Amino acid sequence: MTTNIAEQTVIDSYNIVKEIDSGATTAAPTTFPFGVTSGDMDLLLPANGGRGGETKAYRLSILMTAKPAGSGTVVITGASEGGPEEQICSLALDNSADITESGDWRIMDTITLASTHLAACSILVADSGNSRPAKLGFDAIGYRYINFYVTALTTITNLRIYVRHF
Repeated sequence: MTTNIAEQTVIDSYNIVKEIDSGATTAAPTTFPFGVTSGDMDLLLPANGGRGGETKAYRLSILMTAKPAGSGTVVITGASEGGPEEQICSLALDNSADITESGDWRIMDTITLASTHLAACSILVADSGNSRPAKLGFDAIGYRYINFYVTALTTITNLRIYVRHF
């Protein structure tokens, strides 16, 4: 009998998975061919909770920082290996509250969610509009690849998307 062994869980640190400089934006997909083989995050990589053909990245928690103050839109998609990209959500962002991360970088304090996730009850924004870091969490089960499309920025020139899995 084994004692003092906890159920397996993961407590990961936040890692930058997407960085935007000079206000560059990208369009969200408008065609959805099968055969996706990459993304901003590959949940089977060890750094993202992967081990062989399995991942411990059951849920993702997302924070964002930007400079200077402004607003933007991010569309998040997911794909299973060989499948098409599926939109998970669209996020309206605002970092006009003075929540400084470091230097000129401000943490997003307002995130407005438009969910298209299959598991609608498994996606939510917490602490939005309260002059504290707002975060998004969603169920990533069934996805291997996650992509972040920064489709619009107003005043913001630099954006960082941080993700941790658990």
